[in-house]
Amino acid sequence: MGATRALAFAVMPLCACASARTRPISAVSNASAAPPAERTHDIHDGVFHEIRPGETLYRVARAYGVSVEDLRAENGISDPAQLATGSLLFVPRAERTVEVVAAAAAQAKIEARPPRRAQPSQIPRAGSGTLDPAAHGEPLAWPLRGVLVSAFGMRDREQHEGIDLAAPEGTPVLAAAAGKVLFVGEQRGYGKIVLVGHEGGLVTIYAHNADNLVELGQPVSRGQRIARVGRSGNATGPHLHFEVRVGTRPRDPLGFLR
Repeated sequence: MGATRALAFAVMPLCACASARTRPISAVSNASAAPPAERTHDIHDGVFHEIRPGETLYRVARAYGVSVEDLRAENGISDPAQLATGSLLFVPRAERTVEVVAAAAAQAKIEARPPRRAQPSQIPRAGSGTLDPAAHGEPLAWPLRGVLVSAFGMRDREQHEGIDLAAPEGTPVLAAAAGKVLFVGEQRGYGKIVLVGHEGGLVTIYAHNADNLVELGQPVSRGQRIARVGRSGNATGPHLHFEVRVGTRPRDPLGFLR
């Protein structure tokens, strides 16, 4: 009798805030099934959510900001796949009901939106941080004095493995340090490209060139002209794509340039 009264007390206020008719509390029962007599909830500790078509336990949990395990424990759910449309699910610690399908669609729209590319003014200035340990105390020289338009890191959901320096087409591209030409030619996406190997396993890459001015195996000195700025490969305008790698691993060039 006491359990029945407690259950009735818990369901009655629900009619004013979540549904115009009473429903079974058990999330896995249908409209004719009786809820477990021993499972009661204090309405001040959460809300009851009516399961609608297309809603899953995961979506409900995400919409309300609670864990799936909390929902399973509170509602005695052993098989989330059997969540029945029209049943009521008690959501602990929730203050009001939410539209789960609408919330899921809005979240999916946000996640599908590509991240904004950093504006040039938002890119940290070279030299503002500590020198990368891989530089061994010997910073690299700028390959040209252009406008820094794209930083190292995630860009349009892809890893941008260098920096982009915009400059007029034909601007000389200079070797960032003394070394030896490891590759000169063309690569898909990069267009005309030059790779220079340096001491300590450091490699610098210069891409999207209009012309390459060095040959394979040629030694180069710091500041020597090795290419000219262009827009070859996947480039929307004239710029230099500059990378610094330790072996094959890309590092942020701004940690090397001074």
